Amino acid sequence: MAKTEIKGDDLVAHFPEDNIGAMDGGEGAEAPAPTSGIAFLAKIAQTHGDVSDMLDDSVLTTLGHDAVRDYELDEASREEWKRGAEDGIKRAAQERVEVQNPPPYRRSFVNYPILTVAAQQFNARAYPAICKTGSIVKCKVIGSDNGRPLVGPDRTPLVMVNGQPMTMGQAQQAMMQAQQTGQQIQPPQQAWQIAPGAKQKRADRMSDYLNVYIEFRMDDWEEDTDDLLNQIPIVGCGFRKLWWDARENKECAAYVSALNLVVPNSAKTLDGSPRITERMPDVFPFQIRERIAMGFYRDVTLTPTSDDEEAPRLLLEQHRLADFDGDGVDEPYIITIDHETQQVLRIEADFSPDDVELDDDGSVVRVKRKCYYVKYPFLPAFKGGFYNTGFGHLLEQLSDIINTCINQTFDAGFAQIAGGGFIAAGLRLQGDKRPETMRWMPGEYKQVSVASGDLRAGIVERTFPSPSPILMHMLEMMLGAAKDITSVKDVMTGEASNQAPVGTTLAMIEQGLSVFTAIYKRVYRSLGKEFQIIREDLASYGSQKVAEDYMNVLDDPEADFVKDFAEKDMDIKPVADPTSVTKMQQMAKAQFLLGMRGNGLNDMEINRRALEAAGIEDINALMPQGQPQPDPLMLAKIKRETTAADLNVANAQKASAQATEIGVNVGHKLGQSAGYSGGVPELAGASGDPMGAQSLGGAGATADAGMGAGVVGAGSD
Repeated sequence: MAKTEIKGDDLVAHFPEDNIGAMDGGEGAEAPAPTSGIAFLAKIAQTHGDVSDMLDDSVLTTLGHDAVRDYELDEASREEWKRGAEDGIKRAAQERVEVQNPPPYRRSFVNYPILTVAAQQFNARAYPAICKTGSIVKCKVIGSDNGRPLVGPDRTPLVMVNGQPMTMGQAQQAMMQAQQTGQQIQPPQQAWQIAPGAKQKRADRMSDYLNVYIEFRMDDWEEDTDDLLNQIPIVGCGFRKLWWDARENKECAAYVSALNLVVPNSAKTLDGSPRITERMPDVFPFQIRERIAMGFYRDVTLTPTSDDEEAPRLLLEQHRLADFDGDGVDEPYIITIDHETQQVLRIEADFSPDDVELDDDGSVVRVKRKCYYVKYPFLPAFKGGFYNTGFGHLLEQLSDIINTCINQTFDAGFAQIAGGGFIAAGLRLQGDKRPETMRWMPGEYKQVSVASGDLRAGIVERTFPSPSPILMHMLEMMLGAAKDITSVKDVMTGEASNQAPVGTTLAMIEQGLSVFTAIYKRVYRSLGKEFQIIREDLASYGSQKVAEDYMNVLDDPEADFVKDFAEKDMDIKPVADPTSVTKMQQMAKAQFLLGMRGNGLNDMEINRRALEAAGIEDINALMPQGQPQPDPLMLAKIKRETTAADLNVANAQKASAQATEIGVNVGHKLGQSAGYSGGVPELAGASGDPMGAQSLGGAGATADAGMGAGVVGAGSD
């Protein structure tokens, strides 16, 4: 059976709001509100906010139980990953790693900071490369930007003549008529439906505005990005949540730790997951009561979880599928549940009438849902599964070996310093509370009532072997393996020798960044998805206030918020280069470009990029400013007046030439009538001017005189 996507207006037309209001049992109601069928689905689709009051209490009770059960199943599916992630966070935070049943001689609990350094190095490289002021987003045009010519109904190309589109034949006729009548007409020019470069101009406008919007309109976006880039190398992935806040009339974003976003580990992607649960820990009861008073949550009573009635509670926001209308097709909903009591606090439809697809018979076949989360992966999961691998998982065993080697070395040194041994049974020494033990402070001597010979014979010092060289080699090898995994080399941390040639150092940096560059490309891909969501939300929900902000930020007469954001012929990508994330790499590229100046490239753009690579501030103040462009109307007026003046000069030159030709012909005839046969006689005029024309008026006078003489002469004969 054929499927067709129903439009929102069509769905509402079947069940307008007035009819749905009657279904609610309001004034003039003839029937109770439906609990199944497309009418119920239409009602939910048109409701903004909480729809839990449309459901029976038994349905809400079952829904709360199922949501908590599914959440706990999903948590169990990622148990192994979660344990490694939490342990990695403790190691990176330099928390003391508890050892099960440590030996009694253990005095050292060193946690070598290899994971801490790896996370800091990744953040230090990625964060400045992504969060560049004014250069976070770049809109890239997909396809050609050569323009689209304007054509007629028969696909014939058109040209513009005095602002009117015409065919070439019509343009030629118009020019001939204008020439005959003496009218002014502009030469034909190519007519464009979309001018060449128009897409790039629009892309540049969107880039400028999105950079301002993300950096200054979206609260804490940069701070959340910093947190994200600091945690994903440890746990393996992180998430950004994006949504449109209708009350604030703005796009909002928040970083969600992977530990707080629970997805079935068997899911491949967020879009393909049956449910997504966001843990919201540490929500205080007074906050819940405020939301109940505002009507955001249902009016429920939550029993305290401890003796402290104001102890924070765990809430779950679950994006899941449910079939409330009973048609056999699941719809997407966002459900908020109290984990302890399993009570539903809020249900919000995650679809609109435009998201409902019907077949030809009017039956629902699919309800599309929206995903509010963007996943930022670090390394692919080697064993498969939804959650990615971080350095916390990869370095777990290596960290244990490294810490063991270091702690054993410390313990061996402590044992040698502390000393110890055997005392003969017959040797009695008076110590502090223990007859066989004496403890010394440095530089202290104690007197004993034992002969020196007996003292030496009765005490045997125990010898402690030094740490084995094999242990030190093992430690060095494990540290090298850990640095290979995390790409933390001396040359990357700024500790390499400065005696190596620049080319060698750059090659070492590129090699050391190979792992990082691959990881950063994944981050780069996720950034593109995030920026695309922001653009779509602005296009869908942006109001007149956003449109005015768009005009105010750009100050461009061609800026049109609705038109610019409605088109989909461009892609949104972050401007950062995933292969150039260090100053040395950027300066190397800038040096290469500087060597290309004078070879036909845009030298001004080369200078700009070199200054950007050097981190020079306020580049626009250093770049030469172009001459101010004159008013186009004034240019057209000047051109028209100049053209008219040139035409007058040309007409005068033409008249002069015609007068000269007439004078020559008359003089020739006069010569023949006077009997001259030796050529054209010299006409009256200035000496040295054989044509007898000093000016246009002079030529005319000479011609008239010659004509009169010829007539008189003929009469005399």
